[in-house]
Amino acid sequence: MEFYKETIKEFVENVSSDAPSPGGGSVAGLIGALSGALNSMVYSLTVGKKSYEALDEDIKIMIRGFQEKSKQFTNNALEMMEEDRKEFLKLMDSYKLPKETDEEKKIRTLTIKENTKKAMMPPLNLARECMDFYKNLNIMSKYGNKMLLSDLGMSAILLHCAIESSIINVKVNLNSLREDKEFFDKIKEELDTMFNNSLIEKDVISRKVNSYIFPED
Repeated sequence: MEFYKETIKEFVENVSSDAPSPGGGSVAGLIGALSGALNSMVYSLTVGKKSYEALDEDIKIMIRGFQEKSKQFTNNALEMMEEDRKEFLKLMDSYKLPKETDEEKKIRTLTIKENTKKAMMPPLNLARECMDFYKNLNIMSKYGNKMLLSDLGMSAILLHCAIESSIINVKVNLNSLREDKEFFDKIKEELDTMFNNSLIEKDVISRKVNSYIFPED
């Protein structure tokens, strides 16, 4: 059964069990999906309301387009939960390959390296999609229902959490690929940039939310 078809209780119990999956990568996907869902809730309670109807038609069209992208982001994050499991289990199977002969050792080493790179991709792609999703949150921070700004703030916090969690899950695989220096340096630089930019994006939205819902005296 796919993770997203489980009840919350079932998923949490599976995470806490001794099963190899779900693990951190799948949890990061869930966090990303929750961020998207909260943002979509803001859309649902914005589109069609009085303040929305007062906007220019081109802006309303833009907002509806971003609303669809928000729903798609949530679905993509849920799919990443499954993709992470699939690639992680393939990597684990690589370590079970025979290593009695030199040829077997060579094949095993190459397979582990190949599957390590593949196991990196779900969390890396999730982090990339999460970074792009800040554009969507910024639209709602500008046009969204002001009564739901606290939910938007939570969406930003969860989005950064999904990014930081994904980065950790990339690094745990990237660490064993240091010999491929060009590849290692390229991914590491991307991870560092995403983390720093995510902090900035999250803080901008958080400050905007807090200034509205809890203004300083």
